[in-house]
Amino acid sequence: MSYVIGIDVGGTFTDVVCSDGETTWRAKSPTNPAIFSEGVLEGCRIVGKQIGVTLDELLVSTARFGLGTTAVTNVFASLVGHRVGLLTTAGFESEMQLARGARISEDGWLASPWNPVDEDCIRGVNERIDRNGKVKTPLSASEVEGYARDLVENHGVDAFAISFLWSFRQPKHENETAAIVRRLYPKMPVFCGAQLNPVMREYERTTLAVLSAFAGSALNGVEALETELKSLGLTAPVLLLHSGGGAISVAEARSAPVGLASSGPAAGAVAAAEVCAAINLENALCCDMGGTSVDVAVVRHGAPERRQRTEIHGIMTGQSAVDVESIGAGGGSIAWVDSRGVLRVGPKSARAMPGPACYGRGGVEATVTDAMLLLGYIDPAAVMGGKMALDRQAAFEACERLGAKVGLTAMETAFGIREIALAEMSKAIRSRLSSGGLDPRDFALVAFGGSGSLFCPPLAVEMGFASVLTPAVASVLSAYGAAIADIRIERRRAMDEVLPIDDARAAMIVAELSAQMDNDLAAQGVTPENREIICEADVHFYRQKSTLSLRIAPGELTSENLAERFRAAYVAMYGSSGLMAQSVVELSTLRIVGVGKTVRAVLPRDDEHQATEAPTKSSERAVQVARDKTIIVPVYRAETLRTGQVIAGPVLIDSVDTTLWAPVGSHVTLSGARSLITRMDN
Repeated sequence: MSYVIGIDVGGTFTDVVCSDGETTWRAKSPTNPAIFSEGVLEGCRIVGKQIGVTLDELLVSTARFGLGTTAVTNVFASLVGHRVGLLTTAGFESEMQLARGARISEDGWLASPWNPVDEDCIRGVNERIDRNGKVKTPLSASEVEGYARDLVENHGVDAFAISFLWSFRQPKHENETAAIVRRLYPKMPVFCGAQLNPVMREYERTTLAVLSAFAGSALNGVEALETELKSLGLTAPVLLLHSGGGAISVAEARSAPVGLASSGPAAGAVAAAEVCAAINLENALCCDMGGTSVDVAVVRHGAPERRQRTEIHGIMTGQSAVDVESIGAGGGSIAWVDSRGVLRVGPKSARAMPGPACYGRGGVEATVTDAMLLLGYIDPAAVMGGKMALDRQAAFEACERLGAKVGLTAMETAFGIREIALAEMSKAIRSRLSSGGLDPRDFALVAFGGSGSLFCPPLAVEMGFASVLTPAVASVLSAYGAAIADIRIERRRAMDEVLPIDDARAAMIVAELSAQMDNDLAAQGVTPENREIICEADVHFYRQKSTLSLRIAPGELTSENLAERFRAAYVAMYGSSGLMAQSVVELSTLRIVGVGKTVRAVLPRDDEHQATEAPTKSSERAVQVARDKTIIVPVYRAETLRTGQVIAGPVLIDSVDTTLWAPVGSHVTLSGARSLITRMDN
């Protein structure tokens, strides 16, 4: 028997999904931030017990091992990484400090974003290449060698970023500089901006190189885990999930570690799109509420929306990724009182250790999970199938201590925490709807993560979504994404040409990039019949910063077609009022995306027959639905429900690792892939 394993290492829990093509198993294990491999191996052991095999037997029979890791994210969260030295074109030494005037909010004050490279670790190299790729000032090898030695020996630099002006036109000087540094310091991480992002925007190229250098050793733990897994019998390669929603080998990830930032949320969006496809749902807004954060993404026309520039810790980069926005309002988010005496929630999280107070692991601060337990939404004896009992008294005492600071009882504090968490989630969802011009009536809300289905149905009622989709594997959906994501690699070529262009030359560039991509996929072990090569074009109005990405089929790469497609997409995105018929259109980038099909997990099977009998409730719980109102709510077990059965809200539906709350004015049915759909009666 052959297994597919997908793992998502979150801030609180490590989620595991395993499938043999017929059955899907899942498990959760606490994440140890210091040694994340502990959670991975323990989660695999739990799944193995469910199947009836040992860990060694499971790994020996595994055909695919997908891993979404927070290794890089943790580096940026803790701001503990390499001391970076930056070699850039003379005259541009202050670019990182200026940060294009960007400012972030810190406790209500505007501040400059964090800078991953100290000012005294930047050196301007006296070299110059012009906009056409012609060398104007040759590179001095002795100057580069002197700067490198000075930075290492006198400033403690242990990683290098190299980014020169116009290097995307001609990377000669960057390549020569990298060769010099690697000759002097063979074991030191070195990253070049033109290699990582060979397109216009020197700031984004520079930040990508600097951030990669800062996180250059983040994958050491992943490589150690891969070695340990192989010693236990794993023969399949470990595939890492990247922020673009695809998978790559550990070796490929080493060349661009920043690409692994936010890999878990991206995997969740990919998995949500798969679940939507199973019930023929094209458009959805995904809401992933885990223990640490809430991640919001959009699935449109069956695929997660992407962006070509992403922000990391307030720094804009040229990294392409699934478009995910995050806020610190997860189940483990800590409630606190600010200097004005106002109750707040997040962004600080209790994480797995010490965890919420009710976990009994030493946590004493009230969290969202503690509040939901007190209010009755969570059954303290049913978490993890009863294997993890929650301490209601500890949650009560935590809320009581916090409430005493603002004159509230424990129950009033718990209700306030829930209301604030709902408000924070509402703000994030409304922001995404308004920024994209999305009408909630045209979208379903996909709820996943351990707490997503407790919060999304009431939000759907408030904001006018027609339905909420809760997948059967909702609590571990990002891990499921790690078990199904295809290998995905990108290559780009800067064009920056006003239409019309030389169509034959553009076709030649696409053919050249496609040939290179074919080799890239072959290096990843993808056989020819499992390779797909996609062409995309980034197009914008002349001298406008915002671009639209268009997927171009073979034979469609003509100036006339590009202009027509771009104008139609522009109207769909921004409306016709901003369109001028004579506006000049520019092709900024041609991009080739290589997709490698791999063995993948499957969703749970649908029921063969629709049920005719009414469902049977398993119990009842008292749930506080308003500050001064508690009601008795029927409780059902998700695994006992059958297709065709309808349950009217208010109702709670418990599964092994999450709970669905359907409020008054809604009803729940079981749909494709055993997903629960909560429809709003209005």
